[in-house]
Amino acid sequence: MRNPFEIKTSFRKPDSLKPLDWEESAVDSNSSVDELHDAERVGPKQSWLWMVLVLTFGIFGARIFFLQIVRGSDFRTMSDNNRVRSQSLLAPRGLILDNYGQILAQNTASFNLVAIPFDLPKNAQDLETEVNTISSTFIFDKDEVLKKLRAASPAQLTPIVILQDISQDQAILFETRASEFIGFSVQQIPVRDYVEAPVFSHILGYTGLVSEDDLKHLNKDIYDSVDFTGKSGIESVYENYLHGENGRDLVEVDATGKLLNILGQNSPLPGNTLQLNIDKGLQEKLYNDLKAGNNPKAAAVAINPKTGQVLALVSLPGFDNNLFAHGIKKQDYSLLINDKNLPLFNRAIAGTYPPGSTVKPMVALAALQEGTISPNTVINDRGVLVIPNQFNPAISYNFYGWDRGGLGPMNVYSAIAESSDIYFYTVAGGHPSSQVKGLGAEKLAEYYKKFNLGSPVGIDLPGEKPGVVADPTWKANYFKNDPILSKWYLGDTYHIGIGQGDMLVTPLQVAEWTATIANGGTGMKPQLLNKVMDTNGKTIFQNQPQVLVQKFVDDANIKAVQQGMRETVISGSGHQLASLPITSAGKTGTSQFDGADPKRTHAWFTAYAPYEDPQIVITVLVEAGGEGHIASVPVVKDALLWWAQNRYGK
Repeated sequence: MRNPFEIKTSFRKPDSLKPLDWEESAVDSNSSVDELHDAERVGPKQSWLWMVLVLTFGIFGARIFFLQIVRGSDFRTMSDNNRVRSQSLLAPRGLILDNYGQILAQNTASFNLVAIPFDLPKNAQDLETEVNTISSTFIFDKDEVLKKLRAASPAQLTPIVILQDISQDQAILFETRASEFIGFSVQQIPVRDYVEAPVFSHILGYTGLVSEDDLKHLNKDIYDSVDFTGKSGIESVYENYLHGENGRDLVEVDATGKLLNILGQNSPLPGNTLQLNIDKGLQEKLYNDLKAGNNPKAAAVAINPKTGQVLALVSLPGFDNNLFAHGIKKQDYSLLINDKNLPLFNRAIAGTYPPGSTVKPMVALAALQEGTISPNTVINDRGVLVIPNQFNPAISYNFYGWDRGGLGPMNVYSAIAESSDIYFYTVAGGHPSSQVKGLGAEKLAEYYKKFNLGSPVGIDLPGEKPGVVADPTWKANYFKNDPILSKWYLGDTYHIGIGQGDMLVTPLQVAEWTATIANGGTGMKPQLLNKVMDTNGKTIFQNQPQVLVQKFVDDANIKAVQQGMRETVISGSGHQLASLPITSAGKTGTSQFDGADPKRTHAWFTAYAPYEDPQIVITVLVEAGGEGHIASVPVVKDALLWWAQNRYGK
């Protein structure tokens, strides 16, 4: 009997037939065609499928090889950076002290908003959305920030400063919403805190974020992208001492750059301490007295003539250098640079002015040294010197003294004390009616240059100007395209003989030549820095006095000029100083600077004390201050009185 489950499905021999499943046999048994069998099917060829599989796995294998072998180290680094990073800790800058240890510049905490490009959204739209969001908490220029962030490399791990000096409240608010601001963080950093900023601003200068230009002359290895450097003043000159050694924290962060854990710490080392020669009390006295006199533009310099130590250096108006230390705002900077009184301008070392009669002691010393005059040579001051035109005697030129009525017979002592213009016209250029031939322009310029005029004195501050020593060669070169102005006339010699004409000096230079005369003819280089101390208080650098002007005159001639300056105080234009408890000597100066209005003058006074043993020189300039004995002498007198009461003999 046929097994119903063994239905033949082929016309092959029976032994080649296979039994069907129950389902198949059941179906086939119902077929209406007798003996109809389903032959065994032959499967399609599988070779093409194997090729696809081999190719696919080959591609995957090549990619894995590229990622693991070729780029493995790069991705491992990126992975590590996503977990462990080195975070910079800025070192506090060194302190700046006055000569008595009082703090002039210290440090305080500040907060900066920064961004790390590596952690920021890579999609441009996402980045813009995040910047817009964070700008609702912090006020900044969104376009400028986006430009800065897009310019940075996406792999950059060094932070970029977005906003300086945010408030502590803003910093706390940021931390409460930190998860919203991926790639941004708030850093606490030390910044400068200047004590009585406007008083010392032109000495100390200010700091700012380090720039690419700064790094061209700085050691890149010790500066971080959010680091600070001195931009002007002492901060700039002694940057190598003031900048400390930054520390590093090894920290663990999450994928968004947020701090998870501190793994290790390398604490920063503060910068070295600078002790200046500046006397804080004297500096404040000069600044406040000048300001109290309603003098919007003025300068003062005080020097120890024996050593060159700068005891005070004032420029009015001052400015708040803390604005720069904390990241100055555009509106504040605009106010400073648009101020007509130029508060950023250091008048003491960079302002150049006609020195007026303050040059007369130098002219007298040159004439004595050259034998042009003796201490007892008398020249009659009639109030005017008449010079006939060399080509047409019918034409004459009048050169007036400050007292048109005349001061009468003058010798070198009285001429200095009473500031006789007629005397020094004659000494400088001679006169047909006088036996005094005069020094002449070239010899006069030679002596000015011996006093270091026309050159910087080399004070340890940036921006010092050399001034101008006018002589025939200088004038010919300066006005070389003008055949009239390029010529040198006798009147030019007269003018430079009383500190007028094209002659220009700085207040620092006036103080320096006064100190040279006070010190017996030897001029010492002005120095602000006294010494540098490390964090343990050990002196690592001590400034030494340096000679700037070698003695080039005889002692007798120096004594004669000193005596003339002493008589200025006893009976001349500086007689207000006669009441001081210490002896002093000095010279007033009133210099014209406006050709359209000769009555507009700068007010000068320069003095030293004690007369027998000079220990301090004080020079004061008041721009457009009028007469020197009115505007400048009282300031010098009060400063010398303060010094006598608080410093002399102590």
